[in-house]
Amino acid sequence: MRSRSTLCLWISLATLLALVLAASPVKAGDESAGALHKKGMALKNQGKDDEAIVAFEAAVEKDPRLGMSWASLGHLYKKKKDYAKAVAAYEKAVELLPKDDVVWANLGMAYFRAGDEANALRALEKACRLNPKDAEVRNNLGTLYRKKGDNDKAVVQLEKATKLAPAEATYWNNLGIAYRNVDELPKAITAYKKAIELDGNVADFHFNVGAVYRRQEETELAIASYEKAVALAPDKAEAWWDLGHMYRLNHEDDKAINAFNTYIELIAEKNPDEASKAADEVKALGGTPVNEKKKPKSKKKKKKG
Repeated sequence: MRSRSTLCLWISLATLLALVLAASPVKAGDESAGALHKKGMALKNQGKDDEAIVAFEAAVEKDPRLGMSWASLGHLYKKKKDYAKAVAAYEKAVELLPKDDVVWANLGMAYFRAGDEANALRALEKACRLNPKDAEVRNNLGTLYRKKGDNDKAVVQLEKATKLAPAEATYWNNLGIAYRNVDELPKAITAYKKAIELDGNVADFHFNVGAVYRRQEETELAIASYEKAVALAPDKAEAWWDLGHMYRLNHEDDKAINAFNTYIELIAEKNPDEASKAADEVKALGGTPVNEKKKPKSKKKKKKG
């Protein structure tokens, strides 16, 4: 028969062993789907995307009904530009969360990035029906309509986007493009000016309004806009091309030659045909194309003997 002290020792050892086991980390395979989702969210918030993906993938493997895990996977795959996986994950998410407008919107943009514009429209339209006050969805939907050539629908959506978020310069710029495409040029100028008022440091905004002034044959205003565009983005080749034509129309030949030559320098290697056209413009103005300027001849060595 064991003594009392021996029995107490065995009890103490058993208690210590239980405490050690309780304190030991739980293996990943033993974690619940919910715990894996929480781990994924924590890793995602820490910017540890690869580790977060592993956690979310483990979560949905254990419980495929975890809609938010699928949605988080979609976000992370999209961030890594793996659009095929992003689409697949978001499709699972919307099956499980059919009334979540954000997930539908994200699915729409994943489709768009994957090159599936038809399904992108379908998903964005669904998101818009679920939340008609989402300005970003309206903007994305309008931009996609415009890309597909449905400019009337584009105008409707972009007008609503700018009403819902009047401080978003990009939305006004996109509305300006849509107005330009339906030949509402005064409205296009107003929209572009609003974009510039909100953010005057975007070269594209100045270029776009310059293009409308050019169409309206308002040469001085076009020149001023194009000059701002190239000041902000000196490598914006198309702005130099348009600026060259505007200078020529304004009888500022030296400036036109400089603009066309700058255009040649920017595009000569990528597009020699366009560079050749610009060279013709320079020659017509009495200048020398930058890509045809004669290099100094090297002196030939006289042969001995």
